[in-house]
Formats: sequence, structure tokens, C-alpha cells
Amino acid sequence: MAPNLRYSAAKSSTIGRRSASSSPTKQRTLRNILPTQTKYLQNLKKAPKSSSNEDALTVQDYNVQLDYQLSAKNDIMVAIDTVLENQWAESTTLHHRFHTKDEIDASDSDEQLLFSLPGLSMEVKADILKYRKSHLPIGLLTLNQLYSIYDKQGLTYVDRNLELRLREGKVRKFVITNAAPVVSRTQNKYQGKVTYGHENVEVIVKSEQYYELIEREVEAIDSEAEKCNSKQESERLKLQSTTLKKYSHFLKGNPSALYIHSDDFASAELSTLVSLGYVTLTSNHLNEIESHQYSVAYPNCGTFLKLINSGRAWLVKTLNKSKHKELLEENLFQKWEGYSANGTPKMTNFRKPFYGYDLFWILADALGAGVVEVFNTPVGRGWKLTGKV
Repeated sequence: MAPNLRYSAAKSSTIGRRSASSSPTKQRTLRNILPTQTKYLQNLKKAPKSSSNEDALTVQDYNVQLDYQLSAKNDIMVAIDTVLENQWAESTTLHHRFHTKDEIDASDSDEQLLFSLPGLSMEVKADILKYRKSHLPIGLLTLNQLYSIYDKQGLTYVDRNLELRLREGKVRKFVITNAAPVVSRTQNKYQGKVTYGHENVEVIVKSEQYYELIEREVEAIDSEAEKCNSKQESERLKLQSTTLKKYSHFLKGNPSALYIHSDDFASAELSTLVSLGYVTLTSNHLNEIESHQYSVAYPNCGTFLKLINSGRAWLVKTLNKSKHKELLEENLFQKWEGYSANGTPKMTNFRKPFYGYDLFWILADALGAGVVEVFNTPVGRGWKLTGKV
């Protein structure tokens, strides 16, 4: 080995490449080119916001004729039928987004129209049908929906005509206390959370529908009592049957009654009616509980109100996302139904919590409650938040 050669610790040494940013010379260059984080954030705040889709809709007029609105020539019973016949998106005649008019006319039932829908699995369709039949009360609509149908005639027109039909025994009205939805919001932003304020919600049903419901329940109870071997259970079923018959007789004699009093029914009878869902306490307030007054109710009415209130919360949140709190009706329908990037409908309105409920009746309830207003534009109808939520 040559005497002048020396060994180095090659095996224990590593060769690293200095990054460009660690070079002192490069560092000076980068400082001149890149802004500091503070400067960058300042410039970002000063940068003009994108102006795409931020122009307010052009309002032509507010003289809007909605597809479901009726004139004063039409009886309020016709309005009730209009709401009920067009409740579901697949069978409504107010639009033909899922089935043509000929397909609807040729179908034997709403179930047939539902199961012929493309884009939904049979399992989803079965869940929709189960929900509608088992959980959702049949024949209910809100007073706000009637208000929107007679928007040109005004609220007094609806109230007056409804009162006449109440006295005639053709319809029944239920008052649900403290049930009006309030969509939580910060100063400038609506949230999805729904609480309930001090406003009452009024719900309408045809009287014959209500009495038929009671009769079916009495028949089911009597049938169960015939098969019952327990004396205690038999007495309980007998109390239910006799109480419901007495309740039905009382309502037919008092067609416009919204409440019943403890003087009208025994304590055991009132407890039975409460357990069956036909009456409720008028309020959670102590002074009203002590008055022993009960509201006439429709079983499972809360499920129907939950659907309506979920729809209103969705509508408020969706409109609030736009700068001017407004959208074209067609854009609302697209968001309601949901569309993928390639333009295929996702049918989200047929899933929980709406199960195919039609958007027009969400809009109608919100319009009647004064939550939204509708107007004409050169490219279709527009809907805007009024600020009342």
C-alpha cells in the first residue's frame, strides 16, 4: 500500500444532496420571489370574489299562477283533493319528471307507478311503500298548503270557507301546539338543525277519512277481544272499543270541536284516548295542563309534520346557499332530486326522510307560511327566502 494514501470512513459516511431551498443563495432568491404568509393572506382577502352565478334573478312580476292554484269558483274540498292526489312525485300530474300523463292515467295504482320507476332498487321501493303505509298518516295536509292554493284570494278566504266546511262536518282540523319549525341560524347563515317555536301548526283531514280510521280501529280491537282468553286483557280491549265509539259519537255531534275536556270523558277514557293517539295534552305549559283540556288529534300526525318540517329545513338551507337567497324552480327540482356529474338523476327525494314526497308541496307549505315568495323571471319561476323562518 502506498505510504501517502489515507483511509476515510467511507462505510460510515453518507452523501446527501442539498435541497435548493437550503442553499443560502437560493434562499435569498426565494425571499424575493415568494410573498410571506402574512402578505399572501392579505392579498387573498383583497382578491375579488368570483362573480359566476352571483347575479340576482331578473324579476318580471309577482303575478304568478302556480300549476296547482285554484280560483274562487273551486270549493275548498277540491283544493284538499288536489293536494292529496298530487302528494307523491311519481304520480303527480303537476309535472311529468318521472311518468308521462298517459302512463299515470293507464296505471292501476300509485304502487304500480312507484315500482316502474327506473334508478331505484326493489329493496328501496319496498322500504318506500312500507313507510307510506305503516308510518305516514293518510289524508293529512297543512293549512299552509291550502293558503298557497288560494294565494290570490288571501288567508281570510280560506279561513272563512274552511270554517263553513268544519261546521258542516265535512272536514276536521287539528291544532298541534308549539310545532312550527324554526331553522337554526347564525347572523348570516342558516343551519340544518330544526327546533320548534311557539307557533301552532294546523292540519286538515276529511271527516270521513278520520271516522273511517276510528271504525277500522274499533273493528280490529273487537276482533282481538273475541280471541282473548285473559279477563284483564279482555276488559282493557272492551274499554278501548267503548271509548272510541263514544269519542266518535262526541265528535260527530261537535264537528268543529278542536278540544275535549275532562268533563266530557272519564279519567280512564282520557288515558285510553291518549294511549291510542286520538287526543293529546294541549301544551307542555303547567297552567294549560292543569286546565284538563285535551286536543283532538290524528294518530301518527307527528310523522307527517316531521316530513313537512324536514322539507322546509332543506328548502331554507338550499336557498340560503345562493348569494341572493333565491333559485329558479328548475334548479330547485334538480337539487331536490340530486344529479350526478354525468347528468344521471340520483333520485335522492325518494330516500329518507322524504320517501318520494313531491317538492311542490314543500314549496306550497313554505309559501303559505310566508317563508318564501315566488316570482316570474324571463327563464321560469323563481323562489326566494323572505327572511321569516
